[in-house]
Order: sequence, then structure tokens, then C-alpha cells
Amino acid sequence: MDAAISVPVRVTLQKLLDLAHPDLSLLWNFKKDLKKLDGLLKMMDLVLHDAEKRQVTEEAVKLWLKNLRDVAYDAGHVLDEINYENMRHVVDMQDWTKIWECLDIFCFIPRLVFQWRMACRIKEINVNFEDINKQASDLGLQRGAGYALNVPPETDSITVDPIDVGRQDDVVEIVQKITKANDAVISVLPIVGMGGLGKTTLARSVFNHPSTQSHFDETIWVCISKNFDVTIIFKRILECLEDTSDGDNREAIVKKLGKKLGGKKYFLVLDDIWNENRQFWDDFKNTMVGVNPNKGNVIMVTTRDERVASIVKTYRDPYKLELLKDDQCWTIIKARAFGDAEVPERFEKVGYEIACKCRGLPLAANMVGGTLQGKEVAEWISVLENGLSNLEANQNIVFQVLKLSFDRLSSPLLKKCFAYCSIFPEDSKIEREDLIQLWMAEGFLLKNGENNMETLGNNYFNNLLQNSFLQEAEKDDYGNIKYCKMHDLVRELACSVSNSESFNAEDCSTDVIPKVRYLAMKLLEKEQVITEEKANYLRTFFLQRRSLPDKILPWFKHLHTLSSSPTSLEVLSISRISSVTQCFYR
Repeated sequence: MDAAISVPVRVTLQKLLDLAHPDLSLLWNFKKDLKKLDGLLKMMDLVLHDAEKRQVTEEAVKLWLKNLRDVAYDAGHVLDEINYENMRHVVDMQDWTKIWECLDIFCFIPRLVFQWRMACRIKEINVNFEDINKQASDLGLQRGAGYALNVPPETDSITVDPIDVGRQDDVVEIVQKITKANDAVISVLPIVGMGGLGKTTLARSVFNHPSTQSHFDETIWVCISKNFDVTIIFKRILECLEDTSDGDNREAIVKKLGKKLGGKKYFLVLDDIWNENRQFWDDFKNTMVGVNPNKGNVIMVTTRDERVASIVKTYRDPYKLELLKDDQCWTIIKARAFGDAEVPERFEKVGYEIACKCRGLPLAANMVGGTLQGKEVAEWISVLENGLSNLEANQNIVFQVLKLSFDRLSSPLLKKCFAYCSIFPEDSKIEREDLIQLWMAEGFLLKNGENNMETLGNNYFNNLLQNSFLQEAEKDDYGNIKYCKMHDLVRELACSVSNSESFNAEDCSTDVIPKVRYLAMKLLEKEQVITEEKANYLRTFFLQRRSLPDKILPWFKHLHTLSSSPTSLEVLSISRISSVTQCFYR
């Protein structure tokens, strides 16, 4: 799957626009050059939507995005340096002894040299951005081109799921819930869970269950997926009731619905809802109450987002779909790969280990089982060793499903925060406060008038948790979340999204360290693994063991975060590495 190169570009541009504020230009007399930089950045932003669409199929556009990202990072380094010097100057002015020293004319010489050097670098960056802008024109990138989200195929209630394993108890429990809901006009039960967990398959089983069909007078299935347009949903319900509406007149449509549903008890499935606007949902539900005011109607919603579930539910709790067990995933793989035939012994061990890699996602088990059908055991071993993310794109349905959730995240900064999580090792416990501090150190949390960085970080964390990008939350005695984990396949998605920026060498040979922005290593056995060029590129460096040699410390000129075990760094003075903005000792 192609890396979302445009995500770090968008984040970096957003940060640059925030950093290049008027106070900076007034203090250092960069007003003209920063104004030009601001204009160039805004022009880049205008063509990013078109580049995002075209990077998947056009290598030239992907290369253009990479070049833009590198120039944007260079600009970020310059503005970081200017901001740091600005803050240092403010601190100096609070010290009376420094004020008296600055009355000496020789005090102004370093500041004039710094100003001249920064002015030259900003001019150079502007030239680079002008070249990037010309390349965008040569590639035919369109300014202001709209960006359409990928949406999954429309679902229906008729399709037969060939393999339905591990959900029988869920079906029985949900059928009991919906057939006993007689106290309210409309009872709403959301089924919530991450992509690939089988929510639609479960909803289809409930929909077609004999008890459901006999209890309700009308059963209706509507796939939402796209925008939550209330009038369109009413029209689709009408179509399921074998009636149509020629126009878009809402009054006429709901009157027809009233005639079709009046005096009847109905069961409505709304599959794949993403809408988080309570006003839209209330509008839809209140109209449905008016269409049929009889008690006992049930709406069942499937969604990936816990916030959506909390908005629509009338039951005390949403129905949270759990992961399958490893042996259930193995049952799915066997059925897909061998049908009713007996599984040869040589496939048993490797097959079960592959099932464990699916980590409870039935979609992953279905996908890999179909892929392995008719293949020799050597190819099974290859899938086990290389991971599910390395399957061919047209086979890798599970990552297309998971990436849909990623595409719908609300902002580039939130996407960047998710992608950054790829730096943590597989199956590791991620501390909430630690993660938020790391996001802060990297500058992903741009404070605004309403929220400080800590509040924004908590909001981002909760957003990722509610969308199942972070899971298995552990709470303290007061109910506050302390730790979480990432599902293995979600982490593989994060690695794929950030593969040109992040690298975790804990499970790899340390001889193959690429040039990345974020790097995690267990130990540093060979100094030549980290070259000066690679160290200068780094912004985050996690080192589990072994101290950093003194001679390479000056190479880390743009490091924002250094995370190390207590024994790795006995002394880390400002004189040794002054560019580190936050350090975390573990």
C-alpha cells in the first residue's frame, strides 16, 4: 500500500504557517521574506488535494511530494531556530545583568550575524519552494481540486457470507434484545467495532434470523457509508418498501413513508454510519417517530466510531463486537484455503501461526485464507515471515478497509499523530501521558485560542481510541486511561503510512538503517550505522540500551526527542546536545 506522503507535508505546512507569525518578522526584520514564504506555502496547500489523489498512480507526483516534504522540513528547522533564538533573547532581557551586558556594542554583533545567516537561509528556502511550485505547474496539479474519500462498496441484506464463525452467541443475544424492545417508539442499538471485525456480517445474520423476520412487519436495510443525507436515507427506505419518489420534496417523501409504515412494526438496519453530527441524527430519528408513532420499532446501526454509537444509542450500552479467538481465525483460514477437505499436517503449524497474526479480525482471516488457497507450504511460510501487509494490493482487502478509517480522520495533524505511533514496538504498552508529551515535542499539537497542547493531545488520544486505532485501554484507580496498545494490523497500517519517515529497528538488522525522521533501536553496536547525514535528519531517537558515543552527539542537530533507558545516558548536558527539546528517561 502506498505511503500517505501528503500527510507529513500537510502537517509541516500547517506548522510553518503557525510559526511564521508577525511578531517574528518584526523582531528579526524578516517581514518581506516571511511574507513571501507564507504565500508560497499557501500555494502549495492549494494543490495538495490533487497531489493526494494522483500520488497513488503517478510516481512523478509521489516524488514531487517527497521533495516538497524535505523543503518544508528545512523551512521548519529554520523557523525553529529563529523561534529558539527569540525565546532566548526574551529570557536574557529578564536578567538585569544580561541587559547591562547588551548595552555593549559587541553584544549586537552575534545577533546581526544570526539575522544575516537566517535571512540567507529563508531566501534559499523561498527559491526551493518556487522551484517546487514550478514543478507542480509542469505536472498539471490543479489548485483547489476537491478530494473525494474512498468509500467501501454498498452492502445489502441478501449476500450470503460463505464463512461465519464465532458470532453465533452475538446473533442470539442481539435478536433477544431487539425482539424485546417494546417500551419505546424507536429503540436504537449500535454495533460498534474496528474495520474488518465483521459488523456487517453480524448485522446481516440478525436481519435474516427467523425470529427477526417473524417479529417485525417490515425489515429494511440501508447502507449509508457516504454523507449522512437525511432526505436520501428516507428515499432509500422508501425504495426498500417497493415504492419510489420522483423528486426530492421531503414532505412528499415522508408522507409516503407514513403510508407504508403506518400501523406496522419495523426493523431498520443503517449499515456503516460515520456521521458525528447529533443534529442530523436527531432530525432523522424525530421524523421517523412522526412517520410511525407506534411502539416497538428498532433501528440497528453499525459503526466504527464509538462517538457515533454514543450519539445514536437508546440502549444503556452499545453492542461492542469483540475480536475472534486465534483458533476461530484458523477455522476461517482452513475453510477458505481447503474447503471441506482435510488439512495436510504440514500446513497445520504454520497455518495456526498465520491465524495468530490475524489478531482476531475475521476479514483478515478470510483474506489470507483466500490468498493461500492452492499455494504450497513455502508460500504460507513467506506470508507468516513477511506479514499480511506485504500481500499484493488487490489481495490486501483488510488494509483497504483499515485505511478507510485513517482517511476519515478529521485532520492531517491527527493522522500524523497516528502514524507516529509506528515507532513503538509490536505489542508494546503505550503510556498515554508519554505519547502526548512526544506529540508535543514533535510539534504536532498546535495550540489555539480554545485548547492548550495538553488538552488537544488528550482529544487526539481519545479520538484514536474511539476509532479503534488504539485499543486495550488500561485505567488507574480513578478511571483515567494510563496505557493502551495497537492492534498488530493497525500498527502495520501506521508503519505503511509512515514508511518514508519512521523506522523501528528493534526486530531488524542494524545494518539497514534508512534515512528517516523517527528512529527506534534497541542498541547501538556499530557507530557507522548512524552516519552524520542520517543523524542530522532525525527528529526522534529511541535507544533502549548502550550509551551514545560522544563524537556522534553533535550530529543530532534537529533532534526534538531523545528517549533512552537510564543506563544509556549518565550525563546529558546542554553543551553536549543543545538541540534536544524534550528528553524522556526510561
